[in-house]
Amino acid sequence: MRNRYLRNKDMIDQNKLDELTIIGVGGVGSSLVINAAIMGFKKIHVWDFDDLEEHNLSTTMYPEKFLGKSKTSAAKEVGKYFNSKCRIIEHTEPWTPEKPLTDKVMMAPDNMEVRLAVWNAWKDMNERIFLIDMRMGAVTMEVITCSQQKDIFFNTWKPSIDIADEPCTEKHTIFTASIISGLGLSAAFNVLHHRPYYSYIWKSLSPSSFRKQHLVLNERGVTNETRSQKEKSSLCKPSNPAAIRSPKSRKDNYVVKTR
Repeated sequence: MRNRYLRNKDMIDQNKLDELTIIGVGGVGSSLVINAAIMGFKKIHVWDFDDLEEHNLSTTMYPEKFLGKSKTSAAKEVGKYFNSKCRIIEHTEPWTPEKPLTDKVMMAPDNMEVRLAVWNAWKDMNERIFLIDMRMGAVTMEVITCSQQKDIFFNTWKPSIDIADEPCTEKHTIFTASIISGLGLSAAFNVLHHRPYYSYIWKSLSPSSFRKQHLVLNERGVTNETRSQKEKSSLCKPSNPAAIRSPKSRKDNYVVKTR
């Protein structure tokens, strides 16, 4: 498939998408493993000790045929369905500090203590590249992006006991899981390609609102929390505005002629 990545070959450097660790492949992780495989990651380690149950069907990307099977086996099969060249390695057990991590980690486990343990192990790696923590409720989400240039993880962390638990029947939605996995993967893209990114993003879907903090500006990881409003505006202007093309300018469109 020579043209598989044609539509983004000048944006996404496939050489950078070598190996990724995903901890937690439930709602967020199920969407993430699919998108990471499609994006082009060559090897993905998936960690989760749970089996797919009936109540998971409305909050994950897994088909019904995986009911009763491990979430990691479901993740492996759906990931390879979208990209047969992607090697997905199952770890059907909880991740613990003595277990290995890659230099690129994305996580969405069930509790804050696991997140803290993962971060502690990752931050001690000399060659670490990014750790992206995705936290979600039914209609709200947070994305914390850590790199060697900027790491605010501990400032955002609190123990599970201090976090109000949502009712069992109002905990998760598939649309929130899908959006946060996209935000997380776009953060990975920005770090890998030395683009500006925010270390902290919070979003609500009801009503739609958005907050962002801690901008990392460039390839040197220079941050500037006190930049002027003028600089803010310039960062928001697209450097390459999308052009609206007519069907005639696109070779891959079918043009239906009408009388």
